[in-house]
Order: sequence, then structure tokens, then C-alpha cells
Amino acid sequence: MAVQVSGSSGPIARLEGREFEYMMKKRSVTVGRNSSQGSVDVSMGHSSFISRRHLEVFTASDDGTGSGDFYLRCLGKNGVFVDGVFLRRGAPPLQLPRM
Repeated sequence: MAVQVSGSSGPIARLEGREFEYMMKKRSVTVGRNSSQGSVDVSMGHSSFISRRHLEVFTASDDGTGSGDFYLRCLGKNGVFVDGVFLRRGAPPLQLPRM
């Protein structure tokens, strides 16, 4: 998944993966799998390896322009690999590159 920051009004970033593209219009989005217990902003399918709420991508920008830094927080029990580095649930948020 990649985050591309937008500097204009409208979407503040674009999340892009192998099989999806999501225009981020709010400061925080949840990635995981939809279930009868609730839905997420970006659904990654029905695999049990993906937690219902697997990770959160958010910006620290207060003005909503997308000019701030973006971070990833792992929420899922199985953790997540980011650029070959394993991130466990509860670890400090990881700052993401601008693209």
C-alpha cells in the first residue's frame, strides 16, 4: 500500500494497493475487513489473517489540507509488515514516506 499526499482541496491523500485505490478525505481511515460487527473504510477482503480493524492510516495535520505527515498504526493481532519491517499491535505509530 502506498500513500500519495495531495496538496489541493478535496482528497488529502490517495491510498493505493494491488487491487484497490482509496481517496482519503478524512484525517484517519481504518483498513481491515468488513463483518457483521461493523465496517471499515478500506476492506481488504475476507481472509482471517486480516483483522476486522487491522490498521489505521492517519495524518497529524490540524488544518485538513494533507500537508502534515502521515502515520500507520497497527491494530490487528497478526501485525503488519511495512517495507520488510514487522510492526506489532500496540507499537508506536510509524511515520510513512510522502509517496
